[in-house]
Amino acid sequence: MPSITERGISPPPLQSGDAGTGPDEPFPRRAFREFLTGIRHLGALFPLSQADFSAGSVLSWVAHGGQECPSCGGFTRHASCPGIPVPCAACAASPPFYTARSLFAYEGRVREGIRAAKYGRGALPAGALAERLLEAIRGRWTDRFPDCFRPVVVPVPIMPLKYFRRGFNLPGLVGSALARAAGWPFAPRMLQRAGGNTPQAGLPLADREENVRGAFTVPAGLHAPPGVLLLDDVYTSGATAKACALALKTAGAGHIVVLTVARAVP
Repeated sequence: MPSITERGISPPPLQSGDAGTGPDEPFPRRAFREFLTGIRHLGALFPLSQADFSAGSVLSWVAHGGQECPSCGGFTRHASCPGIPVPCAACAASPPFYTARSLFAYEGRVREGIRAAKYGRGALPAGALAERLLEAIRGRWTDRFPDCFRPVVVPVPIMPLKYFRRGFNLPGLVGSALARAAGWPFAPRMLQRAGGNTPQAGLPLADREENVRGAFTVPAGLHAPPGVLLLDDVYTSGATAKACALALKTAGAGHIVVLTVARAVP
């Protein structure tokens, strides 16, 4: 199991599994050992950065200060300007959620920190991220999070193989910390992954929506709550958020707000 520290959550080191190797090694044992070796080699694709990912560093990350689409929360690189924002071109067809908001631009130290946590087995303090998100919810986003809105926090699930490899789901960690801090219910099993086995990160933007179409479901026997805060780590094309929101809507959810730690900037 991963260990939880003030600096975040770090997955346990993989065991070598080399004992008893040789021509007489049972096939299941050999196959598992080779699988672990393959996982270990993946680390070379995502080398650990030397940047500081402590709680103090996360608390110093600069939130995005540019204009946002009032519907999907899309970022621009321009500073906020007077006037009423208008929905972006991508929101010509209304998304299946009420609104989406992201706190940081997915670049620089933010991008390095999230990638190190997800792929490089580095630590990323979920509590500090939850603190920053809650600060925005009670401050700059109060129009989207009125006092009467008490949602159930639902994290976006990851594929079982990813969970096995990492030992954690980053949206689940941040969602749990945010729910505790805000006093909201937390439902980590409200959504389950039923498809979309090709990683979104390796696909062109145009193919992402098709890849996750029908990939998320609400388990049989569960009824989605009327108010949902859908939490993910990074919003890129919006395909994952839309697929999750559609699954929740089908199961009875009404008012859905999507919240992510970071957002890709065009």
